[in-house]
Amino acid sequence: MMFSKKEETREPYSVEQCDACKKETKRKFKDGDYVFKETSKCPSCEGLLRIVKVFGEIIKAK
Repeated sequence: MMFSKKEETREPYSVEQCDACKKETKRKFKDGDYVFKETSKCPSCEGLLRIVKVFGEIIKAK
C-alpha cells in the first residue's frame, strides 16, 4: 500500500488542579479518572485536588 496510516500509540495523562492555590500537576492516568473527580489533598496548601483535564500524548517510535 502506498499511503498507509502509521500506527500511533498514546499514553494517557490526567491533570489535577488545587481548588485553593490553583497549582496544577500532570500524572499518568489511572482507571476511574474523570474530569471534576476529587482525588486527594494538595501537598502545598492542603486544599482539594480535582482532575481538570484528561488527554493522551503520542509516544514517538524509537
